[in-house]
Amino acid sequence: MIRPLRHFAKPAAVVLLATGVLSSVATVALAQYVPPDRGLPGRREGGGTRGECILSQPTLTALIPSQNFGTTVKEYPSFFWYVPQTSATTAEFVLMDGNRIVYEKTIDLPRSPGILQVSLPQDGSVPPLTVGKDYQWYFSIICNADDRSGDLLTRGWVQRQALSPALATKLTQTPLAEHATVYAQAGIWYDAVEALADLRQQPVTPMGVRQSQLLSDRWNRLLGSVGLEGFANQPFIVSRNP
Repeated sequence: MIRPLRHFAKPAAVVLLATGVLSSVATVALAQYVPPDRGLPGRREGGGTRGECILSQPTLTALIPSQNFGTTVKEYPSFFWYVPQTSATTAEFVLMDGNRIVYEKTIDLPRSPGILQVSLPQDGSVPPLTVGKDYQWYFSIICNADDRSGDLLTRGWVQRQALSPALATKLTQTPLAEHATVYAQAGIWYDAVEALADLRQQPVTPMGVRQSQLLSDRWNRLLGSVGLEGFANQPFIVSRNP
């Protein structure tokens, strides 16, 4: 039986208009990542010889595609991991250009599990990523500072691409809430994740409940498009030395 139109759910564009996120009617698509046709050796899930300091499952997991490779158009991108409950107190992030360390940071781990963000500093202490160059990163939970063979390790790759005029124009003409979708459809993984993560970490007002649910749906869709839907409901956590 065909139901009256009034029983159908409001389209996402209408919900966004009602919350003031969109200024004009638009076709709103959930963030769906379109990966580039490339993969590199890496490790999305934490691996090590022991990893005895991990107290809960799932294990340490980088929020990256299964190809272990993603792109950015930013000079200083951000990276994200799910960090499980652990007895370890520190982690380490290292960004490499070949055999050269570009950036190295020791991180005081939060006590609770959740999604941790690490951003490259923009204070001049780190050179901007070079367009077209592959950089490898490592993120390790340090179970025993005296025996690093027990580290729980993830590693992946990032490449900065030039911001094309077409993509720049599309971002300019698109509301902020839609930027993650624009990046995802263009295959720009790191910036799609960062755009949604930034919005999801903003305080939710009573008027913004519907907007928050829409952003949550997009976060689920984006992570699900690379097989990480199991982490979509994890909270964001903050390092004790951001």
